[in-house]
Amino acid sequence: MKENKVRGVITLIVIALAFVSLLWPTSNGYRGFASLFNRIRLGLDISGGARIEYKVDIDKSVENPSQIAEDVWTVLRNRLDMANYTEAVVKQTFREENTFIIVEIPGATDTARAEQLIGSTGILWFGQVVDETTTNPKIDPELTNEAKREKAEWLLDREGKKWYLVKKEIANISSLKLVSPKIVEAIPQVDRNNVAGYVVTFKMDKAYVDVFKRITEKLYVPEELLNQGGIAYKQALKKRLAIVLDNRVQFAGFVTAKITDGSALIKGNFTLDEAKQLAAILKSGALPARLEKVSSGWVAPLLGKDIIEASIKAGIVGVVIVLVYMIVFYGVMGIVADIALLYNTFLLLGILAVTGSILTLPGIAGIILTIGTTVDGNIIIYERIKEELRKGSSVKAAISTAFSKSFITLFDANLTTIIAGLFLYYFGTGTVKGFAITLIIGVLGSLFVNLIVSRFFLELFSGGIKVKSVGKGGARA
Repeated sequence: MKENKVRGVITLIVIALAFVSLLWPTSNGYRGFASLFNRIRLGLDISGGARIEYKVDIDKSVENPSQIAEDVWTVLRNRLDMANYTEAVVKQTFREENTFIIVEIPGATDTARAEQLIGSTGILWFGQVVDETTTNPKIDPELTNEAKREKAEWLLDREGKKWYLVKKEIANISSLKLVSPKIVEAIPQVDRNNVAGYVVTFKMDKAYVDVFKRITEKLYVPEELLNQGGIAYKQALKKRLAIVLDNRVQFAGFVTAKITDGSALIKGNFTLDEAKQLAAILKSGALPARLEKVSSGWVAPLLGKDIIEASIKAGIVGVVIVLVYMIVFYGVMGIVADIALLYNTFLLLGILAVTGSILTLPGIAGIILTIGTTVDGNIIIYERIKEELRKGSSVKAAISTAFSKSFITLFDANLTTIIAGLFLYYFGTGTVKGFAITLIIGVLGSLFVNLIVSRFFLELFSGGIKVKSVGKGGARA
């Protein structure tokens, strides 16, 4: 009894969190029942989105321009996938002996941010901060001359409010220069020292670890020195490390520990979206060619309104038939199956809302497939219950035995589906990834619902489960 109370608490907490994520206020204007879908981003096929066309500016001296265009496509595809735009469409077109890249991003309301993600060259380098100012150094002769003396350049910070004088050669040593290192891992994380912002942690390829280690050794400043102030602090100000991306200083700070493993972070009070975008650019690498924007605008839904409405109606009718069938055939246990089915559906929608995943018709197909998985899991458990009831077991004993015997079957069946979904996600792109995401989330939800939620309600309604006949009829209310 105590175990079932725990299942009940877990069941209520999980579905409450799902509804909170669905009902959290947004700028969308849906009302009534449709407000449940406010936080779910829809794909190009359902709601349309932003369309941006670029001309790929490939140097005429390049021997294999088609390969460069292919590399541009790959980098853009990776960036969009890493930024959670898995349903975005990236395609190449050719006309007038030029290559064009067309990017269509579903549900994008801010084309400026999309353009920033797509068009960034992604060139990352590390430098030494020599000086800083809040005035424009380009109109100040003294600051201009300082840049020449130091063999450095004035660069704006990420917010465009402060200028830093940065040199690429650390301490004027030509071998201490780190430009465009390969980043093998980049992850946005909460800034523990500032709960309102995010940082991006990253790790370099092992080929760049040694030079980065020597740079941090050269710029290392003990913390006790920083606390002294005076001349020592002023000298330390000229030994700050700058992390520069696309000629903007993303981070400028002291190196208070020597970094020996190539791991570091970029700190700039980023929002979560900014941190995700920066991580995507770092990990996907620099664009191999410059992109020149030709046009930008909006695209209408790829599917007509009548097709979308017909698909939704077909899905609703199918679900209703399944719900009715389960009640007719299994009675009280069928009602529990229907509750589990609706529970898993809202759980899946809640996860899609909180993760910002994009829902398309292939994704809806994944949801429908998980509906079948949920029902199938319940049928396996119910048939086990009926077998135990035929043997003369009490209802509660039959429920307990059925779940014990069904666990391995359900776990193996769902695990194989999850493995297939993981392969689809890893090797697929675009809508294939979207289908894989909804499939994996739905199957995991189905397993949780079958083993926790269904059992809670079966134990709760066990008094209504009776044996219709011992031999053929099975068990029902």
